[in-house]
Amino acid sequence: MTARGPKAQRGEIAHRILDQARESFAENGYAATTLQGIARSAGVDTKLVRYYFTSKETLFAECLAAATGHLVERVRTVAAQPPAERGEALIRTHLAAWSDPDLARILRTSLQMAAQEPVAMAKVRAIFVDSLAPVIGDGADRARRAGLISAYLLGLAFARFVFAIDQAVEIPDEQVVRSVGATIQRHLDEPL
Repeated sequence: MTARGPKAQRGEIAHRILDQARESFAENGYAATTLQGIARSAGVDTKLVRYYFTSKETLFAECLAAATGHLVERVRTVAAQPPAERGEALIRTHLAAWSDPDLARILRTSLQMAAQEPVAMAKVRAIFVDSLAPVIGDGADRARRAGLISAYLLGLAFARFVFAIDQAVEIPDEQVVRSVGATIQRHLDEPL
């Protein structure tokens, strides 16, 4: 097997490809992004993009994983909060993630594409449902609670950050934390 590029540059090249792919997916969406365009932007041959990432779907999955890994970790830290404070902590974490411009751009793109792309759907599901398990704890209705909480988180994300509905955007963060956090807290504590 022939090595692709100097050994010391392999990680740097893969990182550069990933950065350019993230930019292209965020700006152009999944359908309009091509491996050729990413390669051109990264200053490499398309074969090198395929060598590192094999396909557009794999590259997209890597972009989402890299961008959303921080969000998943942030959500999981909410489990360390006292149970009575997790609703508000979850909303604070959610708002903080969306205030990071780079992460917000990838999250916005992934939400818009989730209905059309299986890779995006799986990643969004993992972010908004699977990562909630430690916050919710054990129980027979854990999946149902995760679904309800995800509905609020996704609704909040679409209203404030995707569609930018004025009435939702204008609400101060602390008011959102109190109001939506209290609703989420009920879904964490009360019988369904």
